[in-house]
Amino acid sequence: MTQTVPTPFAVAPYLKEIGRGKDGARGLPRERARELMSAILAGTVSDLALGAVLIALRMKGEEAAEIAGFLDAIAPVLRRAPRAQGPAGTLANTPADPGWVVIPSYNGARSIANLVPLLAMLLARDGTPVLIHGQPSEPETGRRRVTTEEIFRELGVPECATPEDAAQRRRDGLPAVLTLESVCPPLARLIDLRRTLGVRNVGHTLAKLVCPVEGASLLITSYTHPHFRDMKAELFAMTGMHAMAMRATDGESVVNARRPQSVERWFRGAHTTVLAGESVARADLELPGMDAAATARWTRDVLDGRIPVPAAIRAQADVIAAAAREAAA
Repeated sequence: MTQTVPTPFAVAPYLKEIGRGKDGARGLPRERARELMSAILAGTVSDLALGAVLIALRMKGEEAAEIAGFLDAIAPVLRRAPRAQGPAGTLANTPADPGWVVIPSYNGARSIANLVPLLAMLLARDGTPVLIHGQPSEPETGRRRVTTEEIFRELGVPECATPEDAAQRRRDGLPAVLTLESVCPPLARLIDLRRTLGVRNVGHTLAKLVCPVEGASLLITSYTHPHFRDMKAELFAMTGMHAMAMRATDGESVVNARRPQSVERWFRGAHTTVLAGESVARADLELPGMDAAATARWTRDVLDGRIPVPAAIRAQADVIAAAAREAAA
């Protein structure tokens, strides 16, 4: 019995729009972007064509409508954590028990201790359901980074095996930590192409925008350049996503404990600044070493009260918790 080989998806019409160089390229409309990304995730784009598409998109730059279309393609193949049961058995997404706060974490620390686990543990301890998704380790690029997942393992909070396990973590008062492979294998494969191509691709941007949960959610994201802030602002307004964004700290979505930055929020079509950087005083804090073990020990000392919670991290946790409760009300 002969096996039918799928016809390769034709990318030429799309490359004619996105592959004309930085000044001549045009972004794909939302529906066309959805078509292209659906084919990529389904594996019907040849390796050669996929490489051409990814490099063309990287050279052109990211646009909100295009990213929205790519996210539309991801939605049907995303594995989602169920609505969480609270400690008392109550369903999430009620005024007493907010929906998931989702913190994508894909960069890791390179020059300052990674405090994403501290932020997540503070939120979870105070009753806010938190889901982190990312990569277990940084791809081998010659630059060692300490990932959020490594620190969580040192804290005794390993990755959940499946999204369904996230609800139990919520009941235990802990963050749910998931790998991208467990929530969206095709997107994980796209990100892994960095090992082959040597540079990041649009998959990294998309991974930082997905919320693999059922029900209400609040996305915590960040940006490194003003262009990315503006693109995300347009995206959130276009899609109605509930999100908070700030300038990244070493690539991660946690405020700088020493030099607090402003945090913006997009909710139900409204844009507000929920935390002004100047409202939290700069602090000459002694932070831990960057390695996972040292960061985990320091984080545990903070959680156990032996070291005060940095004011900037406490302020970020408070505005996140308040926003999550408001969204669920």
